[in-house]
Amino acid sequence: MKKIVALSLLMMLIFSAVVLAQDSEEITLTMLWSGTAYENDFETEILPRLVKEKFPNITLESTKLPDDQYYTVLKTKLASGEAADIILVQPGMAGANGVLTLAESGLLEPITNLKALDNFGPQARDVYTYEGEVYGISGGLGILGTYYNKDMFAKYDLKVPSNWQEFLNACKVLQDNGEIPIVMGDKDNYVMQFGLYQIGANGHYKDNPDYDQELVNGESKFTDDGTWDDILAKYKTLYDNNYITESSFGLSAQQAIQLFVDGNAAMIFDGSFNASAIRAEGSANFERGYFPLPANPEGEDTYASVSISGGPAITASSEHKEAAKKVLELWFDGQSEIFKEYIDTGRFIYSYGYAADKSDPLFKPFIDLYQEGKSFYWFNQQWPSGVNDQMQESFTEAVYGRKTIDEVTEDMQLKLEELLMYQ
Repeated sequence: MKKIVALSLLMMLIFSAVVLAQDSEEITLTMLWSGTAYENDFETEILPRLVKEKFPNITLESTKLPDDQYYTVLKTKLASGEAADIILVQPGMAGANGVLTLAESGLLEPITNLKALDNFGPQARDVYTYEGEVYGISGGLGILGTYYNKDMFAKYDLKVPSNWQEFLNACKVLQDNGEIPIVMGDKDNYVMQFGLYQIGANGHYKDNPDYDQELVNGESKFTDDGTWDDILAKYKTLYDNNYITESSFGLSAQQAIQLFVDGNAAMIFDGSFNASAIRAEGSANFERGYFPLPANPEGEDTYASVSISGGPAITASSEHKEAAKKVLELWFDGQSEIFKEYIDTGRFIYSYGYAADKSDPLFKPFIDLYQEGKSFYWFNQQWPSGVNDQMQESFTEAVYGRKTIDEVTEDMQLKLEELLMYQ
């Protein structure tokens, strides 16, 4: 009996020593993120500092790149097996980092057993699930909207528009008074989605919310009359009238934000994820506002572009998967200092834990519409990766007069069929 007790104690000591060794092993985790870095940035400054405070043996090295560079670097690193331990992924099939595409290719580590996932509803988990396993964590609700300079609107007695014609009228008043109505950084052409998806939320999707599924099933097409031709034509109107600054294709997304922050334009289409950059101090002091682009006809309700947002995933090639899971567990537990700092950036919208009573008033009009069922997801989440790139490329050609809108939708349909053929 004494030998059994002694053996048991010895095994416990060995197990404790192994755990202690694991917890004291010096680990460097890498993280690759997309977006615009700013002073006291969460992903590149706050998160690494708090991870080090909680886990002294873990050093988090985080890199944030503009979207176009992020996708290029991510693709190269994933192909070579040298990807960061933690990366930003998007729900569904959205973009080159769509979680379903990456999970299907065996490039992500399942995180189904994380306790933090219990904080999320079924929808937020489902869009990150592939064949029964969860591969990413939702970045909360994401919004695409129209940031505006409240002081400039007041100067010209403009109110927040409630329909498309009122919006165009506001743009004309601003232009006639020598102001730039809208600044966009189309050199990074992904930003075209920020306006197009807002217009789309007020288009044919209201009559046919299953349209994107029908596209994939072959029951509908991008070339159908009254669908994407209308959305693209409306957006092109803003370029044809120079309501979007003529220099947009020479500006990066970051440069466009800076021009808005400096008071050089009345509006910019952008997301809740860039709220901190939009609110940053510039050379002009003015109050910011945020409204859903009212692409609806007069007398109809405005719908918002609100979606489950992108969030972190762990790569299959990571040599420190368990350490990465510890970081994600703490990051999204609802009460940790990491979660609190994350929420306090004002960029993320959650409904649990510390975040429950922290909803930013700037986002309230969008959240109200979302809760009323008057919103649509970001459409590329339901498209095979590459369709949105084709849309941006062909729409650019249309703005320059080298393609018609019908040719843009034809290109989108051909790209869709090509991608579906190889799935």
